[in-house]
Amino acid sequence: MNMKESIETEIIEEKDIIDVTPETSEQPEEECKTCKQKGLTRGQWIMLSASFYILFSAIYGTIKIVKELIHLIP
Repeated sequence: MNMKESIETEIIEEKDIIDVTPETSEQPEEECKTCKQKGLTRGQWIMLSASFYILFSAIYGTIKIVKELIHLIP
């Protein structure tokens, strides 16, 4: 038994769409803490610099080790 449902299509026009967004574009009176944040502190800059140094020296050292291992293979 083959049962098919009839599907009715209807074109939705722009006048049929209801806009539910609020009309006012008010900013909250208090800003969030993220907006009030200053830049990085001195300690954070030092930590960031040390982290990048460790990352790049690890990459450089890995490349050097791989090159040395390739030269050891006869």
